[in-house]
Amino acid sequence: MMNNNYILKTFDLHKSYLMGRGLRLHVLKGIYLEAREGEIIAVMGPSGVGKSTLLHLIGALDRPSAGTIQIDHTDLASFNDMELAQFRNKTIGFVFQAHHLLPEFSAVENVMIPGMIAGQQRAELQERALQLLLEVGLEDRTEHRPNELSGGEQQRVAVARALLNQPRLLLADEPSGNLDKHTADALHTLLWQLSRLYNTTLIIVTHNPDLAKQADRIIELEDGRIKNLPKAASNVM
Repeated sequence: MMNNNYILKTFDLHKSYLMGRGLRLHVLKGIYLEAREGEIIAVMGPSGVGKSTLLHLIGALDRPSAGTIQIDHTDLASFNDMELAQFRNKTIGFVFQAHHLLPEFSAVENVMIPGMIAGQQRAELQERALQLLLEVGLEDRTEHRPNELSGGEQQRVAVARALLNQPRLLLADEPSGNLDKHTADALHTLLWQLSRLYNTTLIIVTHNPDLAKQADRIIELEDGRIKNLPKAASNVM
């Protein structure tokens, strides 16, 4: 259940890329964003407006050009690269449009990967992974490899993997973009249910207005900023 405890805050977030000949492409131009514990936020906007870039910054896959990101009251800028990777693995789960499963691993082994990276005990990891596969409806597919699973089943494995370390924040970037409508709707329902079950904050990038309406809040990006918000929002830190 959503409460007033903030899991995420960004302050005046900027991201630009050097394009050569001294030119820079400014993708994000001052993002002020808060997300409460257990909140579901849909991020919308035209292609190329910076939705995925914002998710990558929040998810500590990239660093901002300027500005501050706080997750669970921790400033990400305080970490070196190794510390940031450890924090990301423990605190943040990702579901991308492509499932990124390892083809030589079974479904349960793929789900276990974040815990294996963290050095957790294999027996405990396997038990948790099997429980998650049960929760996503794949209890009969645990030993199947990705090429033996449908597209929707592969994404369900990816969802289970993202939740293995019980992250505080779950980020989904067009997770159903490669799925048919029926399978996509089932995946969206699953994400909502698991987010509520684990009280995990979910931020999902989508072009689907019907899906976005189901979120607690919709954020629209336009020209590198959150639409209809002032350039300097107050009381965000």
